[in-house]
Amino acid sequence: MQLLTIMHPGRVEQPLQLYRIQLTSQKKNRPGPESDTRGKEQDETPLICSHCSSAITTDREAVTVNGQHEHAFFNPAGIAFEIRCFRRAPGCRIQGKPTTEFSWFQGYSWQFAHCNNCLLQLGWFFQSARQQKTFFGLMSSKVI
Repeated sequence: MQLLTIMHPGRVEQPLQLYRIQLTSQKKNRPGPESDTRGKEQDETPLICSHCSSAITTDREAVTVNGQHEHAFFNPAGIAFEIRCFRRAPGCRIQGKPTTEFSWFQGYSWQFAHCNNCLLQLGWFFQSARQQKTFFGLMSSKVI
């Protein structure tokens, strides 16, 4: 677990402290970008919205960010989230203005990612300002 201290500009109160948790996943069917699994049937099976069962993405779109595909974080309210990273999520709608406030990934801004069909929040869309890299961080409990 890593402790992060964040100073909020314009606030005099104490800095916010967040904890970043390292997951040690035992899941074997989660390909990263290094795995060449093209053509395998399991990669085309859609990952679906847990609420309405709409197709969101596939395991083929899985990517690693900061060396991992799966991450766990706490938000400023202390709520824990386990997310998986994907290069594309065609079943998501990106909403809100980009912000870097409380971003879990240094150098990235984020926006909300909602299901195109039922509008359930599925996670976040991250975009790097300098390198123009993008990815979706989707909650493991919302995309199954």
